[in-house]
Amino acid sequence: MTPIRIAFAGLAHSHPVSDASNLARLRDAGSPVEVVGVFDSDAALATAFAARFGCEIAPTLAALAGTRPDLVILTARPHETAPFVRELLATTGALVFANKVVAGTAAQLAAWEAAIAGDQDRVGTSSVLRFAPALRALAARVAGSGVWGVRVLAQHDIEMFLAPDRAWQDDPARGGGTLVTAGIHAWEMLNAVLPGAELVGDVSGWTHRSPGSRSASEEVAQLAGTVAVPDRRDVQFGITVTGTPGPERYAIDVFTATGTLSVSLEFPHPHDSLGFAELAAALVDNTQGGCATAPWDSARAVATNTIRAAQALRGTHHTEKSQ
Repeated sequence: MTPIRIAFAGLAHSHPVSDASNLARLRDAGSPVEVVGVFDSDAALATAFAARFGCEIAPTLAALAGTRPDLVILTARPHETAPFVRELLATTGALVFANKVVAGTAAQLAAWEAAIAGDQDRVGTSSVLRFAPALRALAARVAGSGVWGVRVLAQHDIEMFLAPDRAWQDDPARGGGTLVTAGIHAWEMLNAVLPGAELVGDVSGWTHRSPGSRSASEEVAQLAGTVAVPDRRDVQFGITVTGTPGPERYAIDVFTATGTLSVSLEFPHPHDSLGFAELAAALVDNTQGGCATAPWDSARAVATNTIRAAQALRGTHHTEKSQ
């Protein structure tokens, strides 16, 4: 069987290493997968990645196209995602999967949409949580239930985002800050159980940042509002996004007429996967089938909801008073 040729464009954060590691496990188990190339503007990062996964270092995106990929996994800083995906779509026939986030601001989202116009069926993006087995099982249970409301928690310690090479993720004007970088996981979970949910009306809530905080964005945010869901009544939601110290935790409660359906995903966790291995398997299966993973027409609502909610709450900033 001809191997699926997979290339990596950008190593902006840790997800490409997770993706390549899981793809390597699939290859070792007999799956027809080959990592063929990597491009990143940081030569040291690209060199280390290529040495670890046995692939070619491409000095440019054009050179990466020369590796003839069937799939490109794109992990770039939000201001780079639009030009990157535009060139990849123009120079390769590959499918593209973009690790979160493709846009941290409304302007970046508009640039991304312009870049993929006409090729949306070749492009997908998602938080890895969409592939978490427990969340998928919950979504299947919710599908047959009347939903009264949803409550979501996304907890992701932002300490790693404060390092010089990752500070763009904490900057609302570049990577979107906590409400986008961590908040997108909350919106992905909500969309997983209520497919197509779109934010309607006003968003209420607040944000908090302590005096003297090293963060440029929020440490905690609370928001509430309404989503319109195709073929369902409108649903009320509450979301809490925190970047405070501690392990990652993602939880969702769905309130239905027959009871509350819940899932809690934690890292590390002995039972529930966050979906990294399942994402790799989906990328292989979908590429074999010639279709994008988490295609943009279904992924767009998550990106739009995340950015719109962040914009709405940024005017409600609460700063703790010094004692």
